[in-house]
Amino acid sequence: MNFLKEYLPSAKGYLPYYMMLTSILAVGNAVQNYITLHFSRRLYNGQFVPNPSLPPKSDTFDPEDSTRKLVPASATSNPKAGRAQDQVTPLAARLFGTYTIVSAIVRLYASYNLHLAPVYQITIWTYVVALVHFGSEFAIYKTAHMGPIASTFFFATVGIVWMISQYNFYVEV
Repeated sequence: MNFLKEYLPSAKGYLPYYMMLTSILAVGNAVQNYITLHFSRRLYNGQFVPNPSLPPKSDTFDPEDSTRKLVPASATSNPKAGRAQDQVTPLAARLFGTYTIVSAIVRLYASYNLHLAPVYQITIWTYVVALVHFGSEFAIYKTAHMGPIASTFFFATVGIVWMISQYNFYVEV
């Protein structure tokens, strides 16, 4: 165990270990996003169809360019809505995996450098961005299930609250 101890963050308290843990979990999540769509598909609400309420293509509007071009298949009973499709694409998974790796790097770096205010603040933002992303997918866009994203809400909320409440304890002024 002494071998492992020399690689752990030396800062006081448990926050550095929490951030290291969330970094390790993030790397695992990122790797799975590059390997398979299976787990990402469990987070999101399945099949979507073209949004029938969008206006037709014109000189000033193209429904294909709309961020609301798809709606959950269950939201419409229109048999002419078109073929259902999955919003979790290989591209989306790789982009999400890349963001997750960046967050993991920031959190891991911060776990060893909590005394630096800019690093500390940027790390808080990684948790805020995760919380806002999953919160908006759940509450605004209605594309995510609460069950699978509950752990993300937990880890992000704990990270935000813990880091804000302990700012003066860790950051050297």
